[in-house]
Amino acid sequence: MSVTIYDVAREAGVSLATVSRVINNSPYVKPSTRQRVQEAMERLGYEPNLVASALMTKRTRLLALLVPDISNPFFAEVAWGVEDAAASLNYNCVICNVGDDTHKQAAYVNVLRRKGIDGIIFATAAHDDRLVLNLSKRQYPITLMARDVPAAAVNRVLTDDRLGAALAAKHLLELGHRRMAIVTEPSRIHSSAERRRGFAAALEEVGLEPLVIEADGSDISAGMRASARLLDLRPRPTAVFCANDMLAIGVLQAAAAAGVRVPAELSVVGFDGTPLAQIASPPLTTVVQPMREMGRVAVRLLIESLQNGSEPKRVVLDPHLHRGGSTGPAPAAT
Repeated sequence: MSVTIYDVAREAGVSLATVSRVINNSPYVKPSTRQRVQEAMERLGYEPNLVASALMTKRTRLLALLVPDISNPFFAEVAWGVEDAAASLNYNCVICNVGDDTHKQAAYVNVLRRKGIDGIIFATAAHDDRLVLNLSKRQYPITLMARDVPAAAVNRVLTDDRLGAALAAKHLLELGHRRMAIVTEPSRIHSSAERRRGFAAALEEVGLEPLVIEADGSDISAGMRASARLLDLRPRPTAVFCANDMLAIGVLQAAAAAGVRVPAELSVVGFDGTPLAQIASPPLTTVVQPMREMGRVAVRLLIESLQNGSEPKRVVLDPHLHRGGSTGPAPAAT
């Protein structure tokens, strides 16, 4: 016969409610009592019935993370932070790869809600905000990451994208570059649009204007395709800022294939600070986001909303520039 919560309560000499609080990691249990209950559970070999617990508490202790592309190292790093923080707070996490398809995203959300998921972290980039606004009106707990919907009363965790882009521009200006380009992701992606604005604003302060090339995607192959236009320009820009590391690596690969030396003839800066940046050839100069910390903060805000009904918060984290081997002094004019 399997061990029940009643057996644990009797063994530990506490009430059923106390055992339930320990199982659900409630803060309202004295450390000595918590230890006594946990020791009783271990002696008896008790394993909590998650379904029964959910029925009692109206919580499944399950969170969901929606990402557009889990193969992108940025989202893998974010997921690491989300899972780490969730586990430390006795929650589990479901990761859903939804692409940029807003219909697929809505379908996932409907299924997750029917399954009783306690809350959702949106790390999706799509500009269709109707789903977020609808969930906000229903007061369903969500946190947005790397995306802002000002009209929605929800938690938001952002990197200061404009500051990061300005750091990239300042770095290139200090190296003497005056003819620069920016390769952006598709315009519907909020963070990429902010980076474009930040880079352009920093150049405008010194009377310059970047050439803007919008890639048709966010991955390495999209960066290579965008580079075909960039490398054919005459005169060619001496530096390019890319809205993410994947695009930047695509530019590096296209430059190598075309015989354009990096950084002697073309300096390249990325954005994100993913592990791929360090193994690129040459190692990429990039604006580093605190990716894992973003995941941890997103979980903390979501669980605060679940447990305390706290007001939505907007947290903006600062990036920093990491200099690799892909940037150097501007080549002499020819």
